[in-house]
Amino acid sequence: MARAVTTRELYDEIEAGTVPMILDVRNQDEYAAWQIEGSRPVEMRNLPIWMAVEQIEDLVHEIPENTVVVCAHGNGSDLLLDMFADEGKVVRNLEGGTAAWAELLVARRLPDLHDGIVAWQVQRPSKACISYVIGVPGKKAIVIDPARFPQFYLDLVASEGMTITHVIDTHVHADHITGGPLLAEAAGAVYSVPIEDTGKAPTPFANTPLADGEEIDLGDATVHVLNIKTPGHTPGSTCISLPGSFLVTGDTVFVRGVGRPDLTGRAEELASELFHTVHNVLQPLDPATTVLPAHWSFANEIDENGLVQTSLGHVFESALLNEEDMARFIQEVITSLPSAPETYDTIRLVNSGRKEATADEIEFLEIGKNQCAASTTT
Repeated sequence: MARAVTTRELYDEIEAGTVPMILDVRNQDEYAAWQIEGSRPVEMRNLPIWMAVEQIEDLVHEIPENTVVVCAHGNGSDLLLDMFADEGKVVRNLEGGTAAWAELLVARRLPDLHDGIVAWQVQRPSKACISYVIGVPGKKAIVIDPARFPQFYLDLVASEGMTITHVIDTHVHADHITGGPLLAEAAGAVYSVPIEDTGKAPTPFANTPLADGEEIDLGDATVHVLNIKTPGHTPGSTCISLPGSFLVTGDTVFVRGVGRPDLTGRAEELASELFHTVHNVLQPLDPATTVLPAHWSFANEIDENGLVQTSLGHVFESALLNEEDMARFIQEVITSLPSAPETYDTIRLVNSGRKEATADEIEFLEIGKNQCAASTTT
């Protein structure tokens, strides 16, 4: 048994149900902020490293063989392995710790597409965030809501001989730092983020906002991707449609619930816009349309194929989305909201180009899963 496990190996083992336990030796407040999660539950235990050192003899009898030990960067947990080894217990260390886990991206291919299109749902387990790559092999590709690791997307499209021509953020994100401008620059692609979300001021990065109803040709005359304005989560929120196939919904609607409208300080106004988006834009669409959101909230939203997806018809089984009275809709959405993390205002400023952040600041800003849903009831 190897002494160390990579983030992808740990993710795959969690999915396979072969991880006996994760022993997280970070401080309790760090653990409370976020933990390692995969596509299925795994037994977890938190014990700060200084306590683990003091209790090593008891731990040897309390944790199973091949437990994965986790700390912030993989150094302290690696030293702890020697202490376990001295006691005859075989455990493993997560290489790079939770900092490395925060950078893990997992690409899952979307099935049953038409006209020669290929697409991937790219999941970021640490944030429960999702981005998408859509393209035609040997021709063009677009990337939607990318994480801040451009090489992953460049390598993915290169595997199909594609060239990224457009990088799109469906809105200015509040929960994570976008990789949009950086990826667009690296790929020589057009970057688009809604101007309604960037303060309508010039951005320090090139930005070509998409118009409502604008189409993007992927290199085949029969293949077009359609941009649809769906304000509510933010003033400029958009969905990206592949007509007859799927709808990438950003934070407008999720497998459960809708995007919270309060992150720009305009909760009631945006909740009313969300009401109109739900009833006037989304409800008239084909209920068989596959909904591909930008986040999930709970592991049980990941289906048996490892994808976060549902049908538009299922989304509209929610009592909230069937609420016909706008005042009651607004009230229900707003009263479901927990307090937003304090970091969200700063992240929005960084993503709209109005503030710079160092690598250390970004690591701190991105701690924890997204909290972008207003309601997760069905």
